[in-house]
Amino acid sequence: MLKRLASVFMIMMVLFGAQSFHTGHSVQASVLSEVKYFVKNYYYGDIPLYLDSMKTISEIESKLDAYSEYLTKEEYQAYLNTLHIQGISLHEVPVDIASLSSKHVTSQFLFGNTAYIGVERFQVETPQAVIREWETLRKMGARNLIIDFRFNGGGSVESAQAIIGMFRGATDAYVRHNREESLKLKAKPSAIMFPDKPYVLVNKYSASASELVAAAVKDQQAGVIVGQKTYGKGSIQSFFELSNEGAMKLTTAHFTGPGGTKIQDFGIMPDQVTPVGKELQYAHKALVRKELLDRGYHEFPSLEMQVPAKPFTITFTQDMNFSAPATSNRVEMIKMGNAVPVKIDVKQAGARTLRVEPLQALEPGAVYVLAIHPKFADSEGIYMRKGAYLLLETTR
Repeated sequence: MLKRLASVFMIMMVLFGAQSFHTGHSVQASVLSEVKYFVKNYYYGDIPLYLDSMKTISEIESKLDAYSEYLTKEEYQAYLNTLHIQGISLHEVPVDIASLSSKHVTSQFLFGNTAYIGVERFQVETPQAVIREWETLRKMGARNLIIDFRFNGGGSVESAQAIIGMFRGATDAYVRHNREESLKLKAKPSAIMFPDKPYVLVNKYSASASELVAAAVKDQQAGVIVGQKTYGKGSIQSFFELSNEGAMKLTTAHFTGPGGTKIQDFGIMPDQVTPVGKELQYAHKALVRKELLDRGYHEFPSLEMQVPAKPFTITFTQDMNFSAPATSNRVEMIKMGNAVPVKIDVKQAGARTLRVEPLQALEPGAVYVLAIHPKFADSEGIYMRKGAYLLLETTR
């Protein structure tokens, strides 16, 4: 993990959101000289005028960008501790690392054979944690994926490259622009792949490494980006160890999407912009519709319903046999973004009509799907060939 760089080590490339450290900088002259050397040779940006005559690190910092700063020994060690383990192969993650995944990677199996994976930040173990969650959900029957980078402020570039490699068709990761050249970096190949066109959730707090993934997905049309414009932090910081065991964090490059999408100060504009808080609802609704249509379900016109909800009816085009098995096993109501069915009471209200009554409060401003599975027979005992569904949008 550590790479020799001049007389010190550059620990790793990391993409940060808004993390910062604030210290006074009373250091010996040799450390000040080291800082000047690294700024002159590696800083990506305007080199401060009169750098050589500056007397303190604070003075130097004031002329650099907001992401470049000095860390004392204690602050630097505290940062290293957040990485959990340095230098470990992504393919050789031990058991104790596996237990850490739940702290920043979460998952849920949603209605419509849809997997939800939330990634809070990009750490060394993140790719393996994501693979583990996806494989678990896939074995449960998941065929669609929503991956959530909302409120993800960034982290390891290498982890982001590994995540990009799991998207089908995303062979490139990003373009790195440093002082000498621009390089297109490849995504890390993965034996485990996501399904086609996952939905990627972002918001204004999605920054750095999460923007790197979003840009790669967007530029290569490897998924659908949903939410609001991202933070706009497209710079890479590197750590340079100093002789006093502190470190200088410097911006050493900017990055863009592999297709040229700008990130720094721009952010990523989603393919589908949604109101704040409705990102998961939108993505789940889109994937449920796709799943049900792929399975041959007929879509009825959407229904707008005021809350508290009142009973409503479903009318078939011919006389039906609503006998056992229980009708409640053949009709489901699920809130989009959720996995647990809403409790409903389903009763026969006529030869062709079912009466549906929600038995729990519905949330205003939400979207629900009512799925009628092909388990009903008509009066002659012939079962439905296809199911049907309708979307219900609740209002006050």
